Amino acid sequence: MTRTATTLKTAAFGSIALLALTGCGGDDGGGDGESGDTITVGIAGEVPYSYLNDSGDPEGATVALAERIFGDMGYDVEAELVNWDNLIPGLNAGRYDAISAGMSITPERCEEAAFAEPEIMYTTALLVEEGNPHGVETLDDVLELQESGEDITLATLTAGIEADYSTRMGLDYNGVGSADEGVEMVQGGRADVFALTAISLSEMAGDIEGLEVTEPFVQEVDGVMQYGAGSTVFRQDDTELLDEYNEHLAELKANDELGAIIGEFGFTDAEVPPEDLTAEALCAGDLESLQDIEQ
Repeated sequence: MTRTATTLKTAAFGSIALLALTGCGGDDGGGDGESGDTITVGIAGEVPYSYLNDSGDPEGATVALAERIFGDMGYDVEAELVNWDNLIPGLNAGRYDAISAGMSITPERCEEAAFAEPEIMYTTALLVEEGNPHGVETLDDVLELQESGEDITLATLTAGIEADYSTRMGLDYNGVGSADEGVEMVQGGRADVFALTAISLSEMAGDIEGLEVTEPFVQEVDGVMQYGAGSTVFRQDDTELLDEYNEHLAELKANDELGAIIGEFGFTDAEVPPEDLTAEALCAGDLESLQDIEQ
Protein backbone atom coordinates (compact mmCIF):
# COMPACT_ATOMS: atom_id res chain seq x y z
CA MET A 1 0.00 0.00 0.00
CA THR A 2 1.28 3.38 -0.95
CA ARG A 3 1.35 5.39 2.22
CA THR A 4 2.17 2.77 4.79
CA ALA A 5 5.29 2.12 2.78
CA THR A 6 6.38 5.73 3.11
CA THR A 7 5.38 6.84 6.58
CA LEU A 8 5.82 5.66 10.13
CA LYS A 9 2.87 3.53 11.08
CA THR A 10 1.96 2.72 14.69
CA ALA A 11 -1.39 1.11 13.99
CA ALA A 12 -3.12 -0.22 17.07
CA PHE A 13 -3.32 -3.97 17.55
CA GLY A 14 -5.57 -5.84 19.93
CA SER A 15 -8.74 -4.29 21.25
CA ILE A 16 -10.32 -1.40 19.37
CA ALA A 17 -11.22 1.73 21.29
CA LEU A 18 -14.22 3.89 20.55
CA LEU A 19 -13.33 7.43 21.50
CA ALA A 20 -15.48 10.53 21.48
CA LEU A 21 -14.00 13.65 19.97
CA THR A 22 -14.97 17.14 20.91
CA GLY A 23 -18.60 17.62 19.92
CA CYS A 24 -18.75 19.42 16.61
CA GLY A 25 -22.45 19.60 15.97
CA GLY A 26 -24.86 22.06 17.42
CA ASP A 27 -28.41 23.24 17.37
CA ASP A 28 -27.52 25.61 14.57
CA GLY A 29 -25.03 23.28 12.83
CA GLY A 30 -24.96 23.44 9.06
CA GLY A 31 -25.48 20.61 6.63
CA ASP A 32 -27.91 17.73 6.85
CA GLY A 33 -26.84 16.53 10.27
CA GLU A 34 -29.48 16.98 12.94
CA SER A 35 -28.44 18.14 16.42
CA GLY A 36 -27.08 15.10 18.25
CA ASP A 37 -26.43 13.06 15.08
CA THR A 38 -23.05 11.36 15.09
CA ILE A 39 -20.51 10.53 12.41
CA THR A 40 -18.06 7.79 13.35
CA VAL A 41 -14.69 7.83 11.60
CA GLY A 42 -12.05 5.13 11.52
CA ILE A 43 -8.55 6.38 12.30
CA ALA A 44 -5.07 4.80 12.36
CA GLY A 45 -2.35 5.35 14.93
CA GLU A 46 -0.08 7.31 12.58
CA VAL A 47 1.59 10.57 13.59
CA PRO A 48 0.88 13.28 12.46
CA TYR A 49 -2.18 12.12 10.49
CA SER A 50 -4.41 10.44 13.11
CA TYR A 51 -3.31 9.02 16.44
CA LEU A 52 -3.92 8.98 20.20
CA ASN A 53 -2.20 11.68 22.19
CA ASP A 54 -0.62 11.21 25.62
CA SER A 55 -4.06 11.57 27.21
CA GLY A 56 -5.49 8.82 25.01
CA ASP A 57 -7.58 11.25 22.95
CA PRO A 58 -7.71 11.22 19.13
CA GLU A 59 -5.52 13.87 17.53
CA GLY A 60 -3.82 14.70 14.25
CA ALA A 61 -4.31 16.62 11.02
CA THR A 62 -7.05 14.39 9.61
CA VAL A 63 -8.84 14.28 12.96
CA ALA A 64 -8.89 18.08 13.08
CA LEU A 65 -10.17 18.16 9.51
CA ALA A 66 -12.94 15.70 10.33
CA GLU A 67 -13.95 17.77 13.35
CA ARG A 68 -14.13 20.91 11.23
CA ILE A 69 -15.93 19.60 8.14
CA PHE A 70 -18.35 17.17 9.78
CA GLY A 71 -18.96 19.79 12.46
CA ASP A 72 -19.87 22.33 9.78
CA MET A 73 -22.21 19.70 8.37
CA GLY A 74 -23.97 19.52 11.74
CA TYR A 75 -22.58 16.30 13.20
CA ASP A 76 -20.86 15.27 16.38
CA VAL A 77 -17.80 13.13 15.64
CA GLU A 78 -16.56 9.92 17.22
CA ALA A 79 -13.37 8.08 16.27
CA GLU A 80 -12.57 4.39 16.28
CA LEU A 81 -8.93 3.34 16.32
CA VAL A 82 -8.42 0.59 13.76
CA ASN A 83 -5.55 -1.50 12.41
CA TRP A 84 -4.60 0.07 9.05
CA ASP A 85 -5.30 -3.07 7.03
CA ASN A 86 -8.83 -3.23 8.43
CA LEU A 87 -9.85 0.35 7.67
CA ILE A 88 -11.58 -0.21 4.31
CA PRO A 89 -13.06 -3.62 5.27
CA GLY A 90 -14.46 -2.08 8.46
CA LEU A 91 -15.90 0.86 6.53
CA ASN A 92 -17.66 -1.41 4.06
CA ALA A 93 -18.90 -3.59 6.91
CA GLY A 94 -20.63 -0.53 8.39
CA ARG A 95 -18.55 -0.29 11.57
CA TYR A 96 -18.01 3.43 10.92
CA ASP A 97 -19.15 6.04 8.42
CA ALA A 98 -15.86 7.27 7.00
CA ILE A 99 -12.10 6.83 7.25
CA SER A 100 -10.12 9.83 8.46
CA ALA A 101 -6.50 8.70 8.25
CA GLY A 102 -5.00 10.47 5.24
CA MET A 103 -5.31 7.30 3.17
CA SER A 104 -3.67 7.67 -0.23
CA ILE A 105 -5.89 7.66 -3.30
CA THR A 106 -4.94 4.73 -5.52
CA PRO A 107 -6.75 2.94 -8.36
CA GLU A 108 -6.88 -0.26 -6.32
CA ARG A 109 -8.49 1.41 -3.31
CA CYS A 110 -10.92 3.34 -5.49
CA GLU A 111 -12.37 0.00 -6.58
CA GLU A 112 -13.33 -0.68 -2.97
CA ALA A 113 -14.37 2.72 -1.63
CA ALA A 114 -15.09 6.36 -2.58
CA PHE A 115 -12.51 9.07 -1.89
CA ALA A 116 -13.11 12.73 -1.18
CA GLU A 117 -11.08 15.27 -3.13
CA PRO A 118 -7.37 15.40 -2.14
CA GLU A 119 -6.67 16.82 1.31
CA ILE A 120 -2.97 16.14 1.97
CA MET A 121 -0.17 15.80 -0.58
CA TYR A 122 2.61 13.27 -0.07
CA THR A 123 6.03 14.69 -0.73
CA THR A 124 9.51 13.24 -0.33
CA ALA A 125 12.50 14.61 1.57
CA LEU A 126 16.07 13.49 2.17
CA LEU A 127 17.78 13.02 5.52
CA VAL A 128 21.43 14.06 5.32
CA GLU A 129 24.31 15.11 7.52
CA GLU A 130 23.98 18.66 8.83
CA GLY A 131 25.13 21.11 6.19
CA ASN A 132 24.14 18.71 3.39
CA PRO A 133 27.77 18.10 2.32
CA HIS A 134 26.76 16.43 -0.97
CA GLY A 135 24.30 19.21 -1.83
CA VAL A 136 21.45 16.85 -2.70
CA GLU A 137 17.90 18.17 -2.89
CA THR A 138 16.15 15.40 -4.87
CA LEU A 139 16.86 11.84 -5.94
CA ASP A 140 17.98 13.23 -9.30
CA ASP A 141 20.92 14.84 -7.49
CA VAL A 142 21.83 11.52 -5.88
CA LEU A 143 21.68 9.79 -9.27
CA GLU A 144 23.87 12.43 -10.88
CA LEU A 145 26.52 11.99 -8.19
CA GLN A 146 26.42 8.20 -8.44
CA GLU A 147 26.77 8.33 -12.22
CA SER A 148 29.73 10.70 -11.87
CA GLY A 149 31.46 8.16 -9.67
CA GLU A 150 31.08 9.95 -6.34
CA ASP A 151 30.86 7.67 -3.32
CA ILE A 152 27.36 8.43 -2.02
CA THR A 153 25.17 5.83 -0.33
CA LEU A 154 21.37 6.05 -0.45
CA ALA A 155 18.99 4.23 1.89
CA THR A 156 15.23 3.79 1.51
CA LEU A 157 12.57 1.64 3.10
CA THR A 158 12.67 -1.72 1.34
CA ALA A 159 8.91 -1.58 0.73
CA GLY A 160 8.73 2.21 0.44
CA ILE A 161 7.65 4.19 -2.59
CA GLU A 162 11.11 5.76 -2.59
CA ALA A 163 12.58 2.32 -3.29
CA ASP A 164 10.28 2.07 -6.29
CA TYR A 165 11.41 5.49 -7.51
CA SER A 166 15.05 4.51 -7.03
CA THR A 167 14.67 1.23 -8.91
CA ARG A 168 12.93 2.90 -11.83
CA MET A 169 15.57 5.66 -11.95
CA GLY A 170 18.49 3.22 -11.86
CA LEU A 171 19.81 4.34 -8.47
CA ASP A 172 21.95 2.15 -6.23
CA TYR A 173 20.41 2.00 -2.77
CA ASN A 174 20.30 -0.01 0.44
CA GLY A 175 16.90 -1.19 1.60
CA VAL A 176 16.09 -0.95 5.30
CA GLY A 177 13.26 -2.54 7.23
CA SER A 178 12.18 0.51 9.24
CA ALA A 179 12.41 4.27 9.22
CA ASP A 180 14.33 4.18 12.50
CA GLU A 181 16.97 2.01 10.82
CA GLY A 182 17.28 4.51 7.99
CA VAL A 183 17.85 7.37 10.42
CA GLU A 184 20.41 5.31 12.33
CA MET A 185 22.30 4.58 9.09
CA VAL A 186 22.76 8.30 8.42
CA GLN A 187 23.61 8.97 12.05
CA GLY A 188 26.21 6.21 12.03
CA GLY A 189 27.74 7.24 8.71
CA ARG A 190 26.66 4.03 6.97
CA ALA A 191 24.48 6.02 4.55
CA ASP A 192 24.79 9.55 3.24
CA VAL A 193 21.11 9.96 2.34
CA PHE A 194 17.87 8.43 3.61
CA ALA A 195 14.80 9.12 1.46
CA LEU A 196 11.34 9.05 3.08
CA THR A 197 8.04 10.91 3.17
CA ALA A 198 8.83 14.50 4.11
CA ILE A 199 6.42 14.85 7.01
CA SER A 200 7.64 11.59 8.55
CA LEU A 201 11.27 12.66 8.36
CA SER A 202 10.45 16.01 9.93
CA GLU A 203 8.60 14.31 12.78
CA MET A 204 11.35 11.73 13.34
CA ALA A 205 14.59 13.52 12.73
CA GLY A 206 13.95 17.24 12.42
CA ASP A 207 15.52 17.96 15.80
CA ILE A 208 18.30 15.36 15.86
CA GLU A 209 21.66 17.03 16.32
CA GLY A 210 24.00 16.58 13.41
CA LEU A 211 21.26 15.75 10.90
CA GLU A 212 19.25 17.84 8.44
CA VAL A 213 16.02 17.27 6.49
CA THR A 214 15.88 18.78 3.00
CA GLU A 215 12.92 20.72 1.64
CA PRO A 216 9.94 18.56 0.51
CA PHE A 217 9.70 17.75 -3.19
CA VAL A 218 7.67 15.71 -5.66
CA GLN A 219 9.99 13.27 -7.42
CA GLU A 220 10.00 13.02 -11.21
CA VAL A 221 10.46 9.57 -12.79
CA ASP A 222 10.70 9.08 -16.55
CA GLY A 223 9.48 12.63 -17.09
CA VAL A 224 6.37 12.16 -14.94
CA MET A 225 5.87 13.90 -11.60
CA GLN A 226 4.89 11.27 -9.05
CA TYR A 227 1.95 13.06 -7.47
CA GLY A 228 0.19 11.38 -4.58
CA ALA A 229 -2.39 12.56 -2.09
CA GLY A 230 -4.72 11.24 0.59
CA SER A 231 -8.24 12.07 1.63
CA THR A 232 -11.27 11.00 3.64
CA VAL A 233 -12.87 7.75 2.49
CA PHE A 234 -16.56 6.83 2.23
CA ARG A 235 -18.59 3.81 1.20
CA GLN A 236 -19.29 3.86 -2.52
CA ASP A 237 -23.05 4.13 -2.01
CA ASP A 238 -22.79 7.11 0.38
CA THR A 239 -22.78 9.59 -2.49
CA GLU A 240 -24.82 12.30 -0.75
CA LEU A 241 -22.54 12.32 2.28
CA LEU A 242 -19.46 12.37 0.06
CA ASP A 243 -20.82 15.18 -2.12
CA GLU A 244 -21.67 17.35 0.87
CA TYR A 245 -18.27 16.69 2.42
CA ASN A 246 -16.57 17.73 -0.83
CA GLU A 247 -18.58 20.96 -0.89
CA HIS A 248 -17.31 21.93 2.56
CA LEU A 249 -13.77 20.84 1.70
CA ALA A 250 -13.85 23.03 -1.41
CA GLU A 251 -14.84 26.01 0.76
CA LEU A 252 -11.83 25.42 3.03
CA LYS A 253 -9.54 25.28 0.01
CA ALA A 254 -11.05 28.41 -1.54
CA ASN A 255 -10.64 30.31 1.71
CA ASP A 256 -7.07 29.05 2.24
CA GLU A 257 -8.12 27.41 5.49
CA LEU A 258 -7.02 23.86 4.70
CA GLY A 259 -3.35 24.69 5.11
CA ALA A 260 -4.00 26.33 8.47
CA ILE A 261 -5.82 23.25 9.79
CA ILE A 262 -3.19 20.70 8.79
CA GLY A 263 -0.38 23.17 9.48
CA GLU A 264 -1.04 22.81 13.21
CA PHE A 265 0.45 19.31 12.90
CA GLY A 266 3.62 20.13 11.00
CA PHE A 267 2.35 20.07 7.42
CA THR A 268 3.58 22.82 5.12
CA ASP A 269 2.30 24.51 1.97
CA ALA A 270 4.07 21.74 0.02
CA GLU A 271 1.54 19.26 1.45
CA VAL A 272 -1.53 21.32 0.46
CA PRO A 273 -2.87 19.76 -2.77
CA PRO A 274 -2.89 21.96 -5.89
CA GLU A 275 -6.36 22.99 -7.03
CA ASP A 276 -6.09 20.90 -10.20
CA LEU A 277 -5.20 17.67 -8.39
CA THR A 278 -8.38 15.55 -8.36
CA ALA A 279 -9.52 12.28 -6.85
CA GLU A 280 -10.78 11.24 -10.27
CA ALA A 281 -7.34 11.50 -11.87
CA LEU A 282 -5.63 9.73 -8.96
CA CYS A 283 -8.24 6.97 -9.00
CA ALA A 284 -7.57 6.51 -12.71
CA GLY A 285 -3.82 6.42 -12.08
CA ASP A 286 -3.53 9.09 -14.76
CA LEU A 287 -0.43 10.93 -13.54
CA GLU A 288 0.38 12.11 -17.05
CA SER A 289 -2.74 14.28 -17.06
CA LEU A 290 -1.51 16.08 -13.93
CA GLN A 291 1.87 17.19 -15.22
CA ASP A 292 0.85 20.79 -15.83
CA ILE A 293 -0.74 21.46 -12.45
CA GLU A 294 0.61 24.39 -10.50
CA GLN A 295 1.97 23.76 -7.02
